Amino acid sequence: MCAGLKLPVHSAFRARGFTLIELLTVVVIVAILLTIGVPAMSEFVAQQRVRTAASDIASEMAFARAKAIETSRRVYIEKLGVTWINGWRIYADLNDNGAYDPGEELKQFDGFAPGSMYSCSTVGDFANNVIFRPDGRVVRTGAPSSTDAIYVVDTMGDADVCNNKIRALYFGLTGRVTVEVVQSGSASCQGVLPPC
Repeated sequence: MCAGLKLPVHSAFRARGFTLIELLTVVVIVAILLTIGVPAMSEFVAQQRVRTAASDIASEMAFARAKAIETSRRVYIEKLGVTWINGWRIYADLNDNGAYDPGEELKQFDGFAPGSMYSCSTVGDFANNVIFRPDGRVVRTGAPSSTDAIYVVDTMGDADVCNNKIRALYFGLTGRVTVEVVQSGSASCQGVLPPC
């Protein structure tokens, strides 16, 4: 080796790592991103919960309507709990007595996971069940209107009604169901959906 070559001691053993200022900067940036991202993520999750629930209910309504037409019988979708979110049973009224009897059940859904979702309706006829006639139309005691609906609402667990995520299942004159996004405060559900 060359005897005349000397390396400086500080360059051979230079420490590697982050300074305290660099670490604090990263922590502040992560905190800012979390502060911005978490509320947006919870809103996205609530929108998806409502979308899924409304879609599931609408597909079950379409199934019941198709079965009513296919069997030439009234087909009932009857909620099993306090709201439609708690589940439902679909049955064909084979003996025309207007009630469920063993052997008439076509399908049953036990409900969505407990949380901040609920459902309500603008039509008293839809409070406990929806009945499809053999021609596919929905049975109503009153005249049908374009605002006949079942609403699926997620309150996001807060008291701000203007923050609710809502989808409406509208029943057409022929019995077909369409799902639409509803802005908070623009829907009235027998006093359940308060205005913003």
